[in-house]
Amino acid sequence: MSKYGKYILTELKMPSFTPEAEAAYNKFGRRILWMDKNNVPGAFQMNCSWYLKKLEKGPREHVHDVDEILGFFGNDPQDPYNLHGEVELWLGDEKQTITQSTMVFIPAGIKHCPLNLIRVDRPIFHFSVVTSGEYVPQDVKDTKTSATDLSRYVVTELKTPNFPPEFVTKYNEFATRILWMDKNVVPGAFQMNCSWYREPNYEHLGYAHKHDVPEIIGFVGGDARNYRDLNAELEVWLEDEKFIITKSCMIFVPAGMMHCPIYIKRVDRPIFHWSVVTGSTYSLQRK
Repeated sequence: MSKYGKYILTELKMPSFTPEAEAAYNKFGRRILWMDKNNVPGAFQMNCSWYLKKLEKGPREHVHDVDEILGFFGNDPQDPYNLHGEVELWLGDEKQTITQSTMVFIPAGIKHCPLNLIRVDRPIFHFSVVTSGEYVPQDVKDTKTSATDLSRYVVTELKTPNFPPEFVTKYNEFATRILWMDKNVVPGAFQMNCSWYREPNYEHLGYAHKHDVPEIIGFVGGDARNYRDLNAELEVWLEDEKFIITKSCMIFVPAGMMHCPIYIKRVDRPIFHWSVVTGSTYSLQRK
């Protein structure tokens, strides 16, 4: 019997949306995974999808009581910043036109959407993550927002902490870091980073460590038409338990749980990876 397997999600388990709503979603996208406190004990909420077709009228404007990050990423590891599409996203009363791989921080209380897919030349990977246990959109009571120049919440360039040069060199041998968000990149943001894993890495990736805040680690196969298959094999450790990962998955790591190392044992096709913590920076404690 697995002690920590309950924290690994490989199947789509989501709230009970109406059949009509799901049918409408399936016309332009495919949901991959949905994590919240109802299907993984203690988790914060995150979901991810592939956008496959245009959507001229997307989700209506709304707000949340908690912070959120939205992600839009192109599906070409050789050209990772090219979205191969165009997304129109409203923040407050400002329209943001997104044509590059992008993360958007949305502070609690800032109205956002509609989200319209103007052009999808190649599948677009999308995620939404909030710091609470459930995704709860609320109607907008005030039609205007006092915040201005909300483009400062939109990140399209890689800005990372000052990693040691030898770490960066080693990481670049098997992975491509795309975007990094934390309070130093966007004031007030929680921390998230995204990469493509391109090659196997038989040495350990990350020493065993823990955080003071919870984390979600994700791995998604790059084949949007066969999105359950990771097209890779990973060895992931949670505490003293080893897991072999061959499907797209999200892994919830509660605060204080030792996790890693990760071994990339096989990569038949580049896989998309992320790590997100509810804290404002990525800080860890080793054994």
